[in-house]
Amino acid sequence: MRSRRCGIILAGGASSRLATAGIVPPGGKAGLVLAGRTLLERVCERVGAVVERIVVVAAPGQVLPALAEGVDVVRDSMPGCGPLAGIADGLRAVTRLMPEAAGVVVVSCDVPVVSPQLLGMLCDRIDPPAGRPASWAGEDPPVWVVPEVDGHLQVMVSVVRPAILAPIGGHLAAGRLDPRSLVERLGMDRPGSVLRVPEAELRDIDPDLMSFRDLDTPRDLEELAVFLASTGER
Repeated sequence: MRSRRCGIILAGGASSRLATAGIVPPGGKAGLVLAGRTLLERVCERVGAVVERIVVVAAPGQVLPALAEGVDVVRDSMPGCGPLAGIADGLRAVTRLMPEAAGVVVVSCDVPVVSPQLLGMLCDRIDPPAGRPASWAGEDPPVWVVPEVDGHLQVMVSVVRPAILAPIGGHLAAGRLDPRSLVERLGMDRPGSVLRVPEAELRDIDPDLMSFRDLDTPRDLEELAVFLASTGER
């Protein structure tokens, strides 16, 4: 089923706390090195385990680390407007490069230990493998599958259908930049269009919920390095 799946990685984010500490490279978080490898490299590898093609969305002029063959790069068309605008740019690229995509993984570049198994489970919820009945059989499939951790929607580790592009465009046109507010609105206007995955189900795959551990401070960098060392990962 990987042939029906694509990934969008948002690489344009910056961190004032990391910048203040003087440890952010010119290209921002994407080029930050964790245990010898950049965050973007790590996230591309993990997302690539469950999708056929990856689109990286970067800021105009942003310097990116070396990327594997088959990773496409697009630039923000609305710089400074946040992740929802970046998701829209990524989806436009997906519809052009991989029009048959049924599920699109959306992650930020600062979740370097996101679990491929967890991403695969989210993909299955929006695009079930052949022979497996869909939980929404007889109804319209969801357009956004969003994990929920400690009562908070984890939009930056989620899976969407390309059809979400139109609602995103309308949300942005109305001056609404927050992706969570779009998820909430869709859930109210079109019940069933948003599938929230509860924390208990996420913990079945990722007991410590490390998939949602983003990197914003020097302490985060240290703790994630310790975690990788404890698992023997490089």
